[in-house]
Amino acid sequence: MIAIISGASSGIGREFAYQIDNKNYDEIWLIARRYKRLVEVRDNLKTPTKILALDLLDEKSFFIIENELKKTSNKIGLLINSAGMGINDYFENISLEDNEKLIELNISAPSKLIKIALPYMGENSTIINVASVSGFIPQPKFAAYAASKSYLISLSRALNRELKDKKIHVATLCPNPVDTEFGNNNENNLKKYGKEDLHILVKKALKKAAKGDLITTHHASKFMLVISKIIPHSFVMWIEKINKMY
Repeated sequence: MIAIISGASSGIGREFAYQIDNKNYDEIWLIARRYKRLVEVRDNLKTPTKILALDLLDEKSFFIIENELKKTSNKIGLLINSAGMGINDYFENISLEDNEKLIELNISAPSKLIKIALPYMGENSTIINVASVSGFIPQPKFAAYAASKSYLISLSRALNRELKDKKIHVATLCPNPVDTEFGNNNENNLKKYGKEDLHILVKKALKKAAKGDLITTHHASKFMLVISKIIPHSFVMWIEKINKMY
């Protein structure tokens, strides 16, 4: 079986690579833009590793990935969509180009990777889409990012039902901010409480991945999930406003 990880050069993606190294996969495929970073990750793994230094904003990258899958006889046992970007600013201040990049990387890229991977996935395989607690409630000053993560949550839950008969499980990981390069640069006021430990986050995610379609690993993210279900989103955003959280 193959494990494929996008966004594998740093943060959550890299930690997933380290923690599945002892999970008996025949090969781990690492996808990210930064080749040198991928080499560093590969050099710390015992499992045979394929480096795919690709930019998922480039349409050609998906043809390359699909061609590599056609060459192998191994099935995919695990697909982790961890690549993503966020911009913490008011929507009107974000350039059209940057907003399009965010949508492409956070929504289109994982959708394309899933579409490409499905014909090559074996029974009892798993897809983990890395979303965020931001996906539970609309986030002023983080609007497009939160909306993109809400898309991933909805997509994952629907696909988990669609693919049940094929024994392919789909789950969304919804962490609070994590002490990573990405998390530190994109943290907003709503999510700053309860920063998660990266190692514990990924360890729990792997343990829970085959049990439910939505994964929370911290009490703060679990609390936000409950709030999102019982309190109107407009009220939550009003509370944020009066507390000058945006």
